[in-house]
Amino acid sequence: MKKLLLVSLLVLAMMLFVGGVASANGGPHGDYTATTDACAGCHRAHTATSNNLLMADSTYDLCVSCHGSSATGANTNVDDGFYLSTRDDASGDGNHGAANTADNAPLLGGGFVNYKGAAVSSTHDPTGATDQAWGAGGLRGQLGAISDALDCASCHDPHGSPNYRIIKEEINGFTVSVSQVDEGASKDYDDQHWASDQSNVCGACHDPYQHAAAYPADPTFTHPVDQTNKAEYNPPTFTDGNGDTVSVPLASDYIVCQTCHLPHGASATMSGYADGAGPAADSALLRENNRGVCQACHKK
Repeated sequence: MKKLLLVSLLVLAMMLFVGGVASANGGPHGDYTATTDACAGCHRAHTATSNNLLMADSTYDLCVSCHGSSATGANTNVDDGFYLSTRDDASGDGNHGAANTADNAPLLGGGFVNYKGAAVSSTHDPTGATDQAWGAGGLRGQLGAISDALDCASCHDPHGSPNYRIIKEEINGFTVSVSQVDEGASKDYDDQHWASDQSNVCGACHDPYQHAAAYPADPTFTHPVDQTNKAEYNPPTFTDGNGDTVSVPLASDYIVCQTCHLPHGASATMSGYADGAGPAADSALLRENNRGVCQACHKK
C-alpha cells in the first residue's frame, strides 16, 4: 500500500462526540482552507526529521505527540486508552472533543500500551515493526504478508476521509467504505458506536475471518460476522452467580469484528483452557478475560 504524505491518527483519535452524524474529518485533519496552517502542524518543507517531510522520527511518534500519554494536543490518549476532557474541551466545538464525553472514559478502540489501567496483553503494533497479519492472503490461523509495515496510517488518513473516524478509503490494497454513525447522545467513549459495516476495516487484512465456513478452501470454521444478532442472545450481557458481569457491544444490532475485539489493544487475561488458545496464543485483542466474550451472548 503506497503511502501519501502520511501522518496518522488512530481509530478513535479526533472523532468527537457532537450532536448529529460524526464528522469524518475531525480537528486539523481534512476540510482544509486555501491558506490552512494545518500542514505546519505535522510537516516541514526543509527541516523535516523523517520521510514524507514529517517533523517526528516516525508516523507513530508524530501521532502520539498529540494523542499520547504525555501529549496536550488532543483529548484522545490512545496509548493509555482513555479520554481526557481536560486537554481541550473548553470550546466544545467538535475539533478536539465534546463536553458530553466523560473524563477518563475508555476509548472505543482500546489502547496501545494500557487499557482500563492495565498493560495490554495483545495489540496491533503501530510502530512500523510488523508487516504480517493472520489470514492475510491465505487461511485462518496462518500469517501472511500485508502490503506495507503496520502503523497508524495503515488504517487512518490524517488528511481526511469520507469514512467514519478518518478510516482510509484503501487499506492493504482493498477499497474500504465505513458509514458515519450518530454519536450525539453518548456519555461514554466506549459506548458502542461502530457502524454496521465496520468489519470491512478488519477484513482488508484478515479477510478469511469474515467468512463463516470453508472460505475459500479453508478447512476451519469461524464465528459468523456482519449479520444481525439473534434475539436469543440479546442483550449481549451475562452475570454469573458471583455477580461478575461480561458484556459486548453490537453495531446497530449487528455482530461486527469490534463486538468481540478492540482494534488498538486489549488488557484481557487468559487462564485455564483459554490460555494459549488460538493461533496467536495471546488475548487476541478480546474485550473480556478468558474468552468471556462468548459467555456475554451465549449465557451457558
